[in-house]
Amino acid sequence: MTSSLLFGGTGAVGSHILTTLLGDSSVSAVYTISRRPPKSTGPTLHAIIEADTTQWATKLKAIQPTPSTVFSSLGTTRAQAGGIANQWKIDHDLNVELAQAAKEAGVRRFVFVSSAGTGSPLARVLPYSKMKKGVESTIKALDFETAIILRPGIILEDREVPHQGGPALIGAVRALGRWFGVERGQDPWGQEGEVIARAAVHAAKLAEEGKAPEKYWILEASDILKMATPSPNRPAVIGNPSGPEPPYPLRMSGVVISGFGRGSKELGIPTANLPVDDTKTPWISSIPSGVYFGWVSLRLPPSHPDYIPTPSSSSSSCSSSSSTQQEEQQTPAANGQSPPSSAESKPYPRGRNGFIVYPMVMSIGYNPFYKNSVRSAEVHVLHAFGADFYGAEMRLLVTGFIRDERDYSSLDALIADINFDCEVARRSLAREAWAPRGVNVEDGGVRVLSGTLDCDWLIRPSELEGEKKGE
Repeated sequence: MTSSLLFGGTGAVGSHILTTLLGDSSVSAVYTISRRPPKSTGPTLHAIIEADTTQWATKLKAIQPTPSTVFSSLGTTRAQAGGIANQWKIDHDLNVELAQAAKEAGVRRFVFVSSAGTGSPLARVLPYSKMKKGVESTIKALDFETAIILRPGIILEDREVPHQGGPALIGAVRALGRWFGVERGQDPWGQEGEVIARAAVHAAKLAEEGKAPEKYWILEASDILKMATPSPNRPAVIGNPSGPEPPYPLRMSGVVISGFGRGSKELGIPTANLPVDDTKTPWISSIPSGVYFGWVSLRLPPSHPDYIPTPSSSSSSCSSSSSTQQEEQQTPAANGQSPPSSAESKPYPRGRNGFIVYPMVMSIGYNPFYKNSVRSAEVHVLHAFGADFYGAEMRLLVTGFIRDERDYSSLDALIADINFDCEVARRSLAREAWAPRGVNVEDGGVRVLSGTLDCDWLIRPSELEGEKKGE
């Protein structure tokens, strides 16, 4: 896509659309119009901040050259808007005004994130479906070169002001995913914001290439899932449902160092680098180069925007003392499971001893696309950080192997494969036997409140604190 404009770029789905666009090398410019600055940044971003939404249509028409595609994931909740009448002004009236302004400005493609149920008879009577259906009808009547309507199910993202019953509903859908598997239990009912975003951007790119199946293209929930995962020849879930098998999980730790500087600038996929030291992690020299997945814990300084206070203790109680002693004597651990203890009956909020746990994917190898001469370990933490964290203490619990290292004919092909790797990691880790025990993970599309995987090593007190004090 030559250029794009996004409305709703600070919201649950829009923030992921923005990240996806900024990471796409085929997009020359990304404009956003919003009331507050977006969290993501990048060299192609042109953020327009305007608190007065009545000026947004004028701002759109003033952008030159005119964006080829406009995305709108603009929406709010009844609670956040202060009532259904105010919600209608945003979800319906403002979206209609912006679609009309886009048409008048000469925009060729319009992508609108709507909602499931707008195609049913109930859309005539249910307020939320009615307002979304009204926007859809307006977009269709405006006769864009291509109009793309996405109708996701329950959006599985936390909101600043949750709608009534929203957190409980999201929790129920995620529970179905844990019990019956993501594909059978979760996907039919709800989709992650990042999945919806990838589908929206991928569909827009197909439309620009003249590959849209119809002028007015509707993507229901099942279509969104297919559009978001354009690599059907690879499994979307890795590993036995009962948990990691030997030699996993594997451990690695160190201080984050500067790498090649390509993750954010060229790929839109920021990575954290750890030094590869065979003497400290002897297993790393014997495993194949490729892509792995698992969990990472980070000890961020209080000054970091993503810092979260955590409880402290002389020793973590995530597992029983006997299993802790046994783990200290072996690396890698023989298995990722140990019997639950009474101390872990209540999950910790987000971590312990200053460490916060996140899902991750990592590349170990030489990266043939870039012709590296030195073997590296590059970690992509599945979380949108507000700043870098060079010098932070990092621990990895590698739970499985996704694929071998490979070369690519283009940068876009590399990015597409990495995005699919991230999806594989999210789905694989969203199972009870693969999720950390005693830690509430709430990031990167993996939100499992209570797992059974032993996470004690990830959140025990800092091993570098004493060394730093002695320097």
